[in-house]
This record gives sequence, C-alpha cells and structure tokens, in this order.
Amino acid sequence: MVHRLLEHWRDAQPGGRFPSLNAVLARDLGDILPSIFVLEVPADAGEPAFARVGELFAGEVSGDLTGRPVSAVPEGTLLEQAVGIYAEVLARKVPITRGGEFEHVQGGTVLYRSIVLPLSDGQGTIDFLLGAANSRTKDEEA
Repeated sequence: MVHRLLEHWRDAQPGGRFPSLNAVLARDLGDILPSIFVLEVPADAGEPAFARVGELFAGEVSGDLTGRPVSAVPEGTLLEQAVGIYAEVLARKVPITRGGEFEHVQGGTVLYRSIVLPLSDGQGTIDFLLGAANSRTKDEEA
C-alpha cells in the first residue's frame, strides 16, 4: 500500500515539483483511502493539524481529530507511529517511509509500514502532508 501511494504521488507530480492534494486525491486510490490522513501545514511553521483522518484509525482515537494538532494523537497507536515522521518530511522536503513495531495501547505488538508525502498548492511551499499506514499484529505474522 505504501509503495502504491508513492506511485500515485509521483504520477501526480507536475514537472518534478510537489503535487497538489487535489491532484493526488483525484486519482483512483481505491483501498488506500481508509488508511490515509492529511495534515494541513500552517504558513507560520506552527504545528500541523489534521484535515482528514481515514476510517482505519477510527478505533484508535476518540472523537474526530479534524482540525486538531498532531500532538492530539493518542500514544501507542498506529496513527502516532505514522504521523511521527512529519517533521522529518518538512525538513528534508521528500517523501519518507518508515516501518517497525510497537506495543499498541490496546495490547499486542504491531508491525507497521507508513509513508508521509509533501504536497503543495503550487507556490513551492509544503501546504499539506499526505500520509498512510498499514499494520498487522505480530501474532498474524506467525
């Protein structure tokens, strides 16, 4: 899933620049949609806030995170792991993928893979970050 989203991002790039959020979301993302989140990056370099949170993460968070800062993400969740690389993406200005394992707040060891991609409304600045994650429990691996 992570690699498919990266391919959609690359295909939506206008001349090697950052694609827009609309250009990526207009593509047929299919089964990736429930696994994505969108962060709006403020112009004042403040903390990004959620513009969208996919259904995959609904069981991990209480209430709607839309409009709330990334610091509102509960610890020990897949969403926390996925969002955790946003600062590196902003600093390096490239897509970054991560994977690993963590102890989930609801119990069990979770193996995950995530990606965060920079997006621009056309001025060259990063206005949004598009992220996605998938996971399975360590028991499923055995």
